[in-house]
Amino acid sequence: MATAPSTSQEVCPSAAASGRVAFHTASDIDEQASLLNGWNQTYNQMSLGEFTGSLLNAEIGPVRLFREYTASSLDQTGQLPDDLYAFGVPLALYGAATFCGQPCDGSQLHMFSGRDRFQFHSPRGLTMAGIVLPRALLERKLFGEELEIRFSLHNLPALRTVEARHLAMLRHLLLDAFTQLAQDDDQTDGRLAPLTETLLSALATALTSTPGQTSPAIPAARASRLVRDAREIVRDAPDRRVRVDELCEELGVSRRALQYSFEQMLGMSPAMYLRAIRLNGARRAIKAGESVTSAATEWGFWHFGRFAHDYRYMFGELPSETCRRYHGTMPCRHDSARAAVPPAGAYASARRKPVVANEKEDP
Repeated sequence: MATAPSTSQEVCPSAAASGRVAFHTASDIDEQASLLNGWNQTYNQMSLGEFTGSLLNAEIGPVRLFREYTASSLDQTGQLPDDLYAFGVPLALYGAATFCGQPCDGSQLHMFSGRDRFQFHSPRGLTMAGIVLPRALLERKLFGEELEIRFSLHNLPALRTVEARHLAMLRHLLLDAFTQLAQDDDQTDGRLAPLTETLLSALATALTSTPGQTSPAIPAARASRLVRDAREIVRDAPDRRVRVDELCEELGVSRRALQYSFEQMLGMSPAMYLRAIRLNGARRAIKAGESVTSAATEWGFWHFGRFAHDYRYMFGELPSETCRRYHGTMPCRHDSARAAVPPAGAYASARRKPVVANEKEDP
């Protein structure tokens, strides 16, 4: 295979030291196809006019995140190595599009990996966000009957229909991750661990959801025990930073069973319950004298802007206001996070409304 021409590359300033985030642009179709390393892609341009494209790429340990923009309509083919999973979430998709013979409208999860090559006829102005990770890493997040989906994931590339709220949450988290990576100077693996875990949990939740899926038949007594045992696990955890998948593993139940039990007993999902526990923990830390940044990090909030928003939604005030109320003029930082990521459609000539769902729920 001939070496593709070089592309221009712009590294986000705050990420330059670690090299975790890089922004590439391309003015040639073959340059664009070569940007996602290891995908063995071929792009053919279908629409008329000059081609422009870009790729925002981030690496967090074994996990790779990407956001790709292509101005032209393309006929794409490619294939990933057998030991990787790759999933895509459309951020902006307009016009006719098909993925592996199925029509797509932005409401499905695109699975690029599998035993065969994927085929994607994409429209003009497509923006696709995605995540690539080792198979074993994702499969460790599956519990109980969820293990059955491993067989379908090993099959052919295809569209996966998932619940809209879970796809929307994954979409939001991917965008938040790029924002946080671009503006955060501290990008050690330990600092980014909550980000990775949250993304993997959201992906597993989306993959194991099916629209119109009936609730599992769980007797009220068992649901009550599950909730009681889950709350005890959270109570006994030193820092209360327990994740939904950890509860599932500890209790030996699937996400659906745990979700149904919490909704039946408490009127909220386990994710909402755990998030409330963490917000309360962060509030106590701020009242005890910790900075807003330190409290958010301690309690597993890796996106400071999202933390400030959720904190105000929960308590009716910003974390900095809590800090000033209890500690006067003490410095209080990170009520908001400013995006330092180049816009996905920076080179588009027209602005269109993207296909983005509004429902979301933290995994």
